[in-house]
Amino acid sequence: MTAFIILLLSCVVLVVGGYLWRRVDWQAIEDENKRYYTSDGSHLYYDRKILRRLREEAEKPQTQKRE
Repeated sequence: MTAFIILLLSCVVLVVGGYLWRRVDWQAIEDENKRYYTSDGSHLYYDRKILRRLREEAEKPQTQKRE
């Protein structure tokens, strides 16, 4: 009897989990995540040192041309 109750509860959890999984709007999540990436794929938070270096390198030729 105990095994039947455990099996029944497992099936209920799987069915409810599957239903909730299908209800997630993955496109909205993907659109939200795109806000944190640059066009070349760098993450704004985790790659901020790389982005700062690239920005400085991009500004450096402009300042050298002006002199």
